[in-house]
Amino acid sequence: MTEAARQYADALFQVVKKHEALDDTLTEFDEVLKAVKTVDHFYEFMTNPRISKNTRLEAVKTAFKDVNPYLRNLILILTEKNRTVLLPSIKDEYELLYDEYNNQARVTVESVYKLSTDELDELGKIFIAKTGYEKLLITNKINKSLLGGFRVLIGSKVYDESILNQLNGIRDRFKRIKNN
Repeated sequence: MTEAARQYADALFQVVKKHEALDDTLTEFDEVLKAVKTVDHFYEFMTNPRISKNTRLEAVKTAFKDVNPYLRNLILILTEKNRTVLLPSIKDEYELLYDEYNNQARVTVESVYKLSTDELDELGKIFIAKTGYEKLLITNKINKSLLGGFRVLIGSKVYDESILNQLNGIRDRFKRIKNN
């Protein structure tokens, strides 16, 4: 992520926190990015020097008229500065700030098969105790290469309880014993 994205996200976060609009802004940011993805060549339009800045600003005002004013103003500023390409990065940075503020983390649990809600809840309890977060937002992804077990990714940390990892550990221990 770029430093610029981080700065824009922080500015937005501080404003919406003051106006108690953190949750709404996160939800609307998701909707804005979904809308942008549906428009072919959106970023090309927003950065095309042949299209006047006023035309782009009017397009943003029209397209995002129902978005909260803080997020809409950010999009207008980015349009003014030809930096709308930063929107996805700014959203990611905003989400990190939001999660930190709410003492929560987004977690990916990789497993060979889809885990049940109960299994994910149990893993959630274990990792809340391990990490100290109040809440974990868990996504389950299928990863057949694990052979069995699971891998949990929280931020930059990886907790690998897969059978493949355990087998590799056994192999490494045998190598150390053999070399001694």
